[in-house]
Amino acid sequence: MVNRKILTVLGCVLTHFTIGTIYCTGNIMPYVTSYIFLKDESVTMASMTIVFYICILTYALSFQINNLIQSRYTPKKSIYAGAVLYVIVVFVTAACQNRIAIIIIYGILLGCGSGIAYPAALMIAISCYPDRKGLITGIVVGSFAVGAFCFNFIATGIVNPENVKPYSRVVSGGKTEKFFEESIAKNVPKMFLILAAIYTVQLTIALFLIQDIDVKAVNAAAAAAAAKPQEPITVKDNDSPKNKKRTTADSNNLKIMGKDDEDADSQSENSDQQEPNENSDLEVQDQEKKTEYKRIQTLIINPDVNLTVTQVFMTRQFHQIFWCFILSGTAGLFAVASFKTIGIKYGYDDAFLTLTGSLGSILNGTMRPLWGMLFDKTSFRFVYLVILITQIIMCVTFPEVSKFKPAFLIWLVILFVCSGGHFTLLAPTAVRIYSRITGGKVYSYFIIAMGLASMCVYFIQVYATVKLEPSVFFYILTGLSFCSLVSTIFFSEVLKVQ
Repeated sequence: MVNRKILTVLGCVLTHFTIGTIYCTGNIMPYVTSYIFLKDESVTMASMTIVFYICILTYALSFQINNLIQSRYTPKKSIYAGAVLYVIVVFVTAACQNRIAIIIIYGILLGCGSGIAYPAALMIAISCYPDRKGLITGIVVGSFAVGAFCFNFIATGIVNPENVKPYSRVVSGGKTEKFFEESIAKNVPKMFLILAAIYTVQLTIALFLIQDIDVKAVNAAAAAAAAKPQEPITVKDNDSPKNKKRTTADSNNLKIMGKDDEDADSQSENSDQQEPNENSDLEVQDQEKKTEYKRIQTLIINPDVNLTVTQVFMTRQFHQIFWCFILSGTAGLFAVASFKTIGIKYGYDDAFLTLTGSLGSILNGTMRPLWGMLFDKTSFRFVYLVILITQIIMCVTFPEVSKFKPAFLIWLVILFVCSGGHFTLLAPTAVRIYSRITGGKVYSYFIIAMGLASMCVYFIQVYATVKLEPSVFFYILTGLSFCSLVSTIFFSEVLKVQ
């Protein structure tokens, strides 16, 4: 019989796989914009990129709604609420042909549905395997991005199966925009209805697989374990009293033998010569304790620090992560939201751009477990610096290489992967620095940084660089990532409590 924990994790993965189709927004929005253009000729491709950015903002803010639901009910109830809202929004969007309606219904409410279900599914999955936080986070959060890989092709297959290129049209202000022809645009309602039906089936299966957890009980157990006094480790009945005394230790604060212990052992060597097997067992136990101590230190950096959320806001680490992610998150989010809009301007065909977005999504997802594993073995600073250096190289060189089709695909896919790294780091970092109880609450604030980053990049893209060369925009993104890099060089995961 399949382990219940495995089924629960699979249910959480399927939940993220479905609500992660929010990443399809960048791919389908040119179709939606063309559909709106049939009635409103003032709409532009660039102006409608705000839909994805609002999705990310409301998605991040909705983590607080998830906290409220969990405080009164359970995580699975949050998944129910988010899943129902998500499906309803996609169904209703099929009837919308107005930019304001799309922004409110699809942009705001779809992000809310995804944000309510997202942390609850992640929390349940992590609770199944708490000693593998980084890996489980990478797998579950990775599926959030992988969903877009599949549904990008499905959406394009429904709307534009013949790979028809968009045509040029002069819009208000004398600007030239590219839109898909009417026969393509009118497939948009059908696309939303089919997608909503598929989402309904997937989320129903996911909810059936997921086993709920009692958050209050989990937090109480974690708090009790943290405050638990020293207890002796259980030993075999045939162990001598002397061995029982020597193996006494706190399972949560394991003791590594120091100089005094070694001196004591050397004094008792002669008396222990008659018991070689017992000494061998003790050495194995000591080695196991050292290994376990190292593992615990990797999972929780500050086990003796118990801060409230208000106190967390006063720590240097919180602000270094929060503000740096607002700056550096812009590059990857821009790639996710605008890859098709940029590609249309370069004259690339729809099938190629869909492939670009889909490859970006699949690698965004599949790389997240690797980001998580790298985090488990190293530190937040190391992984984040790798992401930042990569982003800086991609952004500063993109204006020159984007004219070449293969380079356009590769550079954007790498930026997708960097965006996935941002989202993967936040949850395990919050837990590692601020402990399991407080870390979950801190994560709901950390993720807001990505929402604010999405709005920052929109205003830079649409307003700040409107009279500048297109390449300047990418140099601005480079500068933002560089500021984060400088701050992260001086980052430390160890809290200094006064």
